[in-house]
Amino acid sequence: MTTASFSSLDLSLDADPALLAHVNPANWINPKPQSAYDLVVIGGGAAGLVSAAGAAGLGARVALVERNRLGGDCLNTGCVPSKALAAFARSAAGKTAADRLESARLHLRHKRLEISLHDKTERWYALGIDLFFGQASFANPKTITVEGISLPFKRAALCSGASPALPSIAGLAECSPLTTDTFFDLNRLPASLVIVGAGPVGVELAQSLARLGCAVTLVERGPSILAREDASAAQLVGQTLQADGVSLCTQSTLQRVEKTSSGIRVHLLQQGTQATHTLEAEAILVATGRAPNTAGLHLERAGIELNGLFPRVDPFLRTTNPCVYAAGDVIGPPYLTHRSGAHAAALIQNALFAHPLGFGKSNTHTLVIPRCLHTDPAIAQVGLTEQEATLQGIPHEVLHIPASSSDRIQLEEECGWLKLILAKGTDKLLGATVVSKHAGELIFPAVAMLQQGRGLNSLFGLILPYPTRMEIWNRAALTWRARRFAESSFTQRLVRLLTGFEKKPTR
Repeated sequence: MTTASFSSLDLSLDADPALLAHVNPANWINPKPQSAYDLVVIGGGAAGLVSAAGAAGLGARVALVERNRLGGDCLNTGCVPSKALAAFARSAAGKTAADRLESARLHLRHKRLEISLHDKTERWYALGIDLFFGQASFANPKTITVEGISLPFKRAALCSGASPALPSIAGLAECSPLTTDTFFDLNRLPASLVIVGAGPVGVELAQSLARLGCAVTLVERGPSILAREDASAAQLVGQTLQADGVSLCTQSTLQRVEKTSSGIRVHLLQQGTQATHTLEAEAILVATGRAPNTAGLHLERAGIELNGLFPRVDPFLRTTNPCVYAAGDVIGPPYLTHRSGAHAAALIQNALFAHPLGFGKSNTHTLVIPRCLHTDPAIAQVGLTEQEATLQGIPHEVLHIPASSSDRIQLEEECGWLKLILAKGTDKLLGATVVSKHAGELIFPAVAMLQQGRGLNSLFGLILPYPTRMEIWNRAALTWRARRFAESSFTQRLVRLLTGFEKKPTR
């Protein structure tokens, strides 16, 4: 793909007036505030929108304050555009460069617009929520202001999210580095790109862009990509990335960045050998970490203390101001939309309905939160990985079920496996990893078992439709039982004894 054709792909949100009309209408007039609110929510992302909608649905007087675009990172710069790009990249094989680019532009625009219907301003008006656009800030422990308007509250929800944080690297800021906040606002894409950080965000973008024809180099200071994931799963994804044309530079530290006539030059230090080398590309994207969106909020006026950079919260999401709760990305990792939604449900319960003595509170430290890397193949994980169980000294055993155990997966010619970490000698599930094109859907039984405290044996006898991918869980239960049978001499003797009795036929 040539530079000219590739750079013609316009992803910019600002180039989509229909979407902006949904999430940040230009003619919006902030409403007249009520004398007091049961709940004032700061932030119109996943945690904030669910908190506001849930509280309003229960009859609370709710105000929602958003400084930019409704939908937060998920709709505008995160899950929705990145997954739409990945889905299109998977289907782009066989198309010409021009067709791929025009189709990608239309696909991304259509999907963002379609999903934005869930977040559009009219929905919140219909729910009876007072929606304010502007920078929120605390005036005192019981009042929030926005655009000169005072919003007194009984309870407040701090759901302002997080933004990419740039590392302090010589020359980086001067080279206008891209982040996930700015990448999907580009009016053209670079023909070549260095991505710094091989976590979920960096890896997903690397694969999608490589499949669209971008020359991608992925730089990681650690020994391997996807450090949090199961080692064998991360290795498989790494091999797939390389097959897609992504260049991997692991154990490489970014030393400095400089501008060139055609883009940027990156200077790397190879750990171990201490050798230095350079990379050149049209642009650089940094995906190495995030920081909370607290600037301008004046948390100190509300008596809200910080834990490092993040607002300090207890297991029930209450800050050091007993009337203010915080949820979602603003309180730190993991940065997951479904975690933010779960936090919002807990926040509503704890802020509006919990008994002062503590009855009826929702403890977020007990939440079972899965994660999914949306690469091809995808990785879904919940609970402990094999490495984590080993490092924590937990006696365990591993049950490994190949994807070929499911006829449907075999028919679709998909690779992958199911790996279960079990407490040694029992069926108690400690963690699960699924590697599959549909890993996000296949992780559900593990989430349910961990949430409900049930073991793998609870799946034995469960009848699932044939042929489906979910049958791999039937195979897991059968394999576990067969292993227990093979290890138990008592069971074997009992079977031989019982089958030794021959019932005489009746006359």
